[in-house]
Amino acid sequence: MSNVLGIAWRAPCPGLRASSLFPSVSPKALPLASYLTSSLRPSSSRHRNIFSARSFGSLRDASTFRHSRNSLVFSPVPTRSFQTSAPLRSSKPPAVDHGVKPRAEPFSHADINAIFGARAKVSPSMGNRVLAVLHGRRLNGTLDLDLPVDISRSVRPHSLDAALGYLREHYPVDEDAAIMARIEREELEEEQKLIKRAEELGLYKPQSGQFGAELGENKDVSGKSVFQEMRKHNEERLLAEDEQKRKEWLEGAAQDQEKYKRMRERNTALQKFEDTSALEVRERADPRERPLLAWVQKHHLRAMETDIDVTNMTTSRRIVPSLIFSLIALGLCYAFAVFYEPPARADRLWPDTPRAAATLMGIIGINVGIFVLWRAWPPSWRLLNRYFISVAAYPRPFSIVGNVFSHQKPLHLSVNMVMLWFVGTRLHDEVGRGEFLSLYMASGVVGSLLSLSAHVLLGQWTVTALGASGAISGIVAGWCILHANDNLTFYLLPEEWQSVVSARGWFILSTIVAAEVVRLAMTFRAPALDHWAHIGGYLTGIIWASIKNAKEKKRREEMSWFQRLFSK
Repeated sequence: MSNVLGIAWRAPCPGLRASSLFPSVSPKALPLASYLTSSLRPSSSRHRNIFSARSFGSLRDASTFRHSRNSLVFSPVPTRSFQTSAPLRSSKPPAVDHGVKPRAEPFSHADINAIFGARAKVSPSMGNRVLAVLHGRRLNGTLDLDLPVDISRSVRPHSLDAALGYLREHYPVDEDAAIMARIEREELEEEQKLIKRAEELGLYKPQSGQFGAELGENKDVSGKSVFQEMRKHNEERLLAEDEQKRKEWLEGAAQDQEKYKRMRERNTALQKFEDTSALEVRERADPRERPLLAWVQKHHLRAMETDIDVTNMTTSRRIVPSLIFSLIALGLCYAFAVFYEPPARADRLWPDTPRAAATLMGIIGINVGIFVLWRAWPPSWRLLNRYFISVAAYPRPFSIVGNVFSHQKPLHLSVNMVMLWFVGTRLHDEVGRGEFLSLYMASGVVGSLLSLSAHVLLGQWTVTALGASGAISGIVAGWCILHANDNLTFYLLPEEWQSVVSARGWFILSTIVAAEVVRLAMTFRAPALDHWAHIGGYLTGIIWASIKNAKEKKRREEMSWFQRLFSK
């Protein structure tokens, strides 16, 4: 048969039992009415009983609860004693309850006698322990639980009531709130146990995938995000790397000083150079305090090549590669002048723009673009230092062409571009795009090569050169030679002044070249202007215009008198 009948008659386990401070036991084999009467008998203590106002049992009359644990007076079916449970016998003993001390210093023997009564014969150590346990249970809302065995055996119930009354009078605590907090705490614990048990049985699975799993950000039940953890890890790693780079950056000034010192020791030309400001190491800016300046300094140092040893480079090694590159460039210029055919109007990008204006705007646009890179985009400095400036100490062949389109100062750029526009548009209209571009590039290449060769041969290794002055000099020389016998004037002058302030083309060119030679002869140190490049451009323009005039003269001589009559 089953145990249904026994289970039905078994007494239910109460939630919060009567607040007895003694071990919880079953009543004796007494009538039920007699048991209830004795349980609820009022206390005769001089203090109000803690549990009488809350329908709980008294701390007194412990004899009421002395009984046999194995029987219930009205149970028709014998019930099994919990003492015979094997798991209960094998469970760990409960932890010692030390309670909470009402005050920091312990109570004296006189205080204990005053609280518990002189007849109670409670020792100071036991009295302090009883007060600590009772006060701790008041705070936790567990006054209804059984007291430790050593207390229940050593202290009488009326002494416990006296101690509890003393604590309530001198150390007030909201016991009702403590009991409610305990109820909520136990309910939450029970709920978590049930959820965990249901999860183990497969009846429940929370959204986070596991009971008790750690919640995500803002208590998200879906749990922690792997991507957020990876992002946080990566951010921490990047911050650590940035901090390491910052320290290396701030400590790198001493290394730079050592590099420049070794470079000056290796290169004798730098030792003779008077202006050493370019080789001075300035204090590095902190990326956190001045990030923009630190960014500029980083690219400035990156653009400077301090590990180059120029002492082993001979004069021929500096000049010959650039000479070969220049000859190839001149050959391409000649081929472009011979084989170039202007596009039809329908094939032009800007058909309504004059051809000369379109060509000159393209050249000016390239120069302005490189100027902007010099002034406003430090990451480009490494490229510009290599291929858009001519350096006598360590020349690169491509810089022969690149420096023709490179300017670093606004005044230098504006003067060159204005001169190019006023003279270049007229020469372009006269000779066409093919020959104009060929003359422009050839003049720039020859001027750069002559400037580099002169500075290398003179031992001026620290000189750098850039700008379109050589190419523009070739344009001016070509225009003057083509109009050698014509009166030329400044186009910006008023018309009534143009007839007065004018001169033949050959005279204007001769005056300009003579001034360049005189300035060059009077210079005893690195000049501010690259006169060698100007002279190279003038020579290129003169040679080109002279050849063109000779071809034009020969063509006219081969024409008949009838063709001469109707020709220009």
